[in-house]
Amino acid sequence: MNANERKKEYTVDLIELKTAYLKAMLCAAAKSDVRYYLEGVYFVGGDNKVLAYSTDGHQLLRWIVCEDYQGDDFSYIINRRCIKDAIKTKYHIHLEVSTGELVCAKDEDFRKFRGLIDGKYPDVKRAVAGYVEDIKQEKDKNVLLNGNYLKNLGKIGKIIGKHYKVKAAPVRFYSSKPVDGITNIFTFNGNKNLMYIMTSCRTADTTDEEHHAVLMDEHPIPKPEVQQWLDEGYGAICSVSNKSPDDAKGFAEFAINRKVIVDYDDDSYMDSTGKIWRFVYLIDALEPNSHFKQGVSHG
Repeated sequence: MNANERKKEYTVDLIELKTAYLKAMLCAAAKSDVRYYLEGVYFVGGDNKVLAYSTDGHQLLRWIVCEDYQGDDFSYIINRRCIKDAIKTKYHIHLEVSTGELVCAKDEDFRKFRGLIDGKYPDVKRAVAGYVEDIKQEKDKNVLLNGNYLKNLGKIGKIIGKHYKVKAAPVRFYSSKPVDGITNIFTFNGNKNLMYIMTSCRTADTTDEEHHAVLMDEHPIPKPEVQQWLDEGYGAICSVSNKSPDDAKGFAEFAINRKVIVDYDDDSYMDSTGKIWRFVYLIDALEPNSHFKQGVSHG
């Protein structure tokens, strides 16, 4: 099959992705988060649309990729590395909806990149709908914003500006009160296809705190079982990995690389020797005060 035949075969199954928008999506995605599924960009197709979302739980970027989609429903979380590799080719980038692969094409050269994350993404569609229902064009009084998110907003504006061949895309500000407090919504260059959602701070005296998270308060994610055991004072025998959750699960199946996990934070887990691990897979819980008992294989 020659390149032209391959291109014709792919046309029905491919959705074009703007490179600048892909770069922008990575700005809002989580980095080194225990909720590993937030570290990618979530693509979902259905109801004649293809949408993309990225979030770290406090900021959220939504992209309407297209509004004339006629194919089957799909959803994929594509990891950061896969997207970056596709961008580096400087080719035209497409999403292959049947596989979740990124297909990059230039002239007669085709390249494919696959990097799917196995996880359940938060209900971002429902969350965004709640924010835009009560959208207002005027600013609310005394809105306090986290400076770090404003910095990210400026970065996204510059990325999108390059797409429109301007120094920085003009930003339009909206404000909404869907639940408790204020949620701030921004669009770029007068185009609502790309929407950035940012939480507000609580009061002038606590400007370092967000009033509520974009997703986490209204759409909480269940705490992992390992963390539940640790919160109740137990230890946890787990297979561990710093590479991926699939590796940790695979180690469990072969009874290797097991550690006793005794503590955790937002990004990682600590074993009984003080070593830090990013991914764990629960095998069994230990009674309190028995965290350091012998008999656990350290692989």
